[in-house]
Amino acid sequence: MTRTQKRYVTIIARIGYSAKCVVYSVLGFLTIYAVFFAGNTQNVSKKAVFQEILQSPFGQFSLASVVIGFACYVVWRSVQAITNPDDLDMSKPSDALLRAFYWGSAFLYSMATYAALKVLLRESSSSEQSKESTLVFLLNSAWGTALVVALGLVVISFGVIQFKHAVKADFMDKFVPDMSGKFVKLAKTSGRFGFAGRGALYSLIGGFFLFAAHQSDPSEVGGMGKAISTLLQLPFGPYLASALGAGMIAFGIFCGLEGRYRQTH
Repeated sequence: MTRTQKRYVTIIARIGYSAKCVVYSVLGFLTIYAVFFAGNTQNVSKKAVFQEILQSPFGQFSLASVVIGFACYVVWRSVQAITNPDDLDMSKPSDALLRAFYWGSAFLYSMATYAALKVLLRESSSSEQSKESTLVFLLNSAWGTALVVALGLVVISFGVIQFKHAVKADFMDKFVPDMSGKFVKLAKTSGRFGFAGRGALYSLIGGFFLFAAHQSDPSEVGGMGKAISTLLQLPFGPYLASALGAGMIAFGIFCGLEGRYRQTH
């Protein structure tokens, strides 16, 4: 890429990470609020975050900014997948897997961008019903149960990778070398807590897939809301669920630092 193209890519990436900062931070605060004040945790999700942003002062402008930011993040992940700015060695399975992850991340955030856009345009959605119908079809087919199990294992594997990042703090090499000491410490602390929170969340969601396959019951699959409800049923449940929310806030802070200090080429 030319110097000008690299500069544009850097701007796009920073906008994308900044949007993630907002969404994860709001998601974390919503989680803690739902645990201690709302009494209903089933509706805690990224869609709820988009709705909360829309209902805030300057809501349409704020949510439109998030939509643009997510779209920028999709572009950034696509650039990583196509141009390989990290010089990944495709002969190494770990590097090939990471590049495939970039494609997957671009796809998932394109879906999140679409979901946020629908909330911004105030369009109704039947996504939950369509998801359950898809799972019913899969669980009733000869190969579908195996596919649901495979999806669950993939999600759990992704959770394990998040825990690895939390333990090793191997995400620090993503930042520019001249970042000041206080921000280095903040990035390492928020990153460790944030990736640990994501590891717990994805492990629970993957477990829901496996349990749904075992019970042949698509209603057992769930996301953030179901994860919180599951934690609340455990000893010290409110504290565990709040820790999950705090992990999301920490990851939001980490994304904010990526928006300012991440290396993009």
